[in-house]
Amino acid sequence: MSQDKPAPTILIVDNDITLRLKMQETFHSYGFDVWVANNGKDAVKIITSLKPDAVITAMSLPRLSGFDLCRELRQSLNIWTPVLLIAEKADELEAVLGFELGADDYLVKPLRLKEVVARVKSVIRRGSLCCDTPSVSGVHESEGLLENGALSLDPVHFTLYKNGDTVELTRKEYELVYYLLKNKGKAFTREHLKTIISGDDHQIDERIIDVFISRIRRRIEPKSRNPVYIKTVRNVGYMMKEIKEKKLSY
Repeated sequence: MSQDKPAPTILIVDNDITLRLKMQETFHSYGFDVWVANNGKDAVKIITSLKPDAVITAMSLPRLSGFDLCRELRQSLNIWTPVLLIAEKADELEAVLGFELGADDYLVKPLRLKEVVARVKSVIRRGSLCCDTPSVSGVHESEGLLENGALSLDPVHFTLYKNGDTVELTRKEYELVYYLLKNKGKAFTREHLKTIISGDDHQIDERIIDVFISRIRRRIEPKSRNPVYIKTVRNVGYMMKEIKEKKLSY
């Protein structure tokens, strides 16, 4: 007899009690186990001890903001649990900063709760392809290194190397590099690449891809102003160029 899968778990972090209760009830109705916190400090304790599958957090919180919570998880604790940020209003710069800090999605009030559930399911699915937990990421275990020139990407340990040295990437940057390496030689539109890292989110401008590509180029290109790996394809978007040489002069 097959064993039932454990219910997915989510942490909701918001000091708006009314909204928090509505989200809690909605996620319960979709079969989630739900934990709640009303400030960022308590959220960190819950995340480190209980390890939820995803976190939804308001931007404005007592004791630790949504941005600071994301920064604490990614930079201090090296925890890559998917994080969705809730904003009071759409702000492209705020969204970019959130993604740069390692957030996985960006939601704007008023929230449509069924859509929020769908977005959480989506980031959990994407996280299963791109996370630091081997038990979740088994889908990549049969893959070998993805290599291109001086770059090699280890899909098992979710690490990119350049000439053998580790390249520090956020989750979103890793997802972009992984996708482009898997499909090197093919050009993709910004809109298509945006769906790869954030799903069908119309609240996020496709130009955010330019921000991520620029950051990736600074880390991997011999000269970011004259890129060798990630080429801009006029009237299309971006492409990972196939490179035969293992070593490039830097």
